[in-house]
Amino acid sequence: LIFWQMRVPRVLLGMLAGAALAAAGVAFQAMFRNPLASPFTLGVSSGAGLGAVLAIGFSRAYPLLGSGLMITAAAFAGAVGSILIVYGLAGVRRGFSSNTLLLAGVSLGFICSAVILLVQYLSDEAITNETVRWLMGSLSMASYDVLAHSAPPVVAGLVALAWHWREMDILMMGELVAAGRGVDVRRVRKWIYFSASVMVAAVVAHTGPIAFVGLVVPHVVRLAVGPMHGRLLPAALLGGACFLPVCDVVAANMMRWVSGGASSLVIPVGVLTSLIGGVFFLGMLLGRRVETPIV
Repeated sequence: LIFWQMRVPRVLLGMLAGAALAAAGVAFQAMFRNPLASPFTLGVSSGAGLGAVLAIGFSRAYPLLGSGLMITAAAFAGAVGSILIVYGLAGVRRGFSSNTLLLAGVSLGFICSAVILLVQYLSDEAITNETVRWLMGSLSMASYDVLAHSAPPVVAGLVALAWHWREMDILMMGELVAAGRGVDVRRVRKWIYFSASVMVAAVVAHTGPIAFVGLVVPHVVRLAVGPMHGRLLPAALLGGACFLPVCDVVAANMMRWVSGGASSLVIPVGVLTSLIGGVFFLGMLLGRRVETPIV
């Protein structure tokens, strides 16, 4: 019963979330032509976090909001709302350019983070503790129902991204080059934006924000298979589906291993992925050649 009802759904959710975050990272890096772009660049994670924090914060006055289903629904609504707001802000500039998307997403992320801090400040200690734990990112809510709810948007998004892998290759050369080669840049960018964002929203609503998967995995697999998205996208899917469950196993057993079996404390997987991501990029920074400063 423990194996089939707890272990298997948790591994499957880790594989699904890791694949979705890694594929979204590849898509956003192609769209922005920036290797540091991530699934959370456009405020999807912050919107989901705000929705969940509001539901948890008002759960004392409205106990129904404190249920797992309502928190998940609020997180998904917040993520979708942030997607639509960023799209609307980008449309105001009449270009839907990558720079406008990036600035709108970052700005919205700051606003959501500020509101989250305000809600935590105004809440009591128990509510604040619950919101902080949700924002750490975890696979503890895994179940077959969660998989049934999150898998269809993820699969649909992956199919849409796979359909446009050639256009992503051309977008990496620049918007003018892509337009000159017959790519409808605005349409393709919208497909990539909505497909990747909805995938991330479907995952983050159940797991909370799990950082750096969409940054670390694309970088590693790009070194192995190259920059062509026909190989990079499936390699990132496989890499993310392996990386996150392994991180979850390590995070769940780390304190027990360190204490020699004396501690049963389970660390949220989002904490470990953030630690790995920080060390990974610090190693990349130190491994680069020293650049000659311009005088």
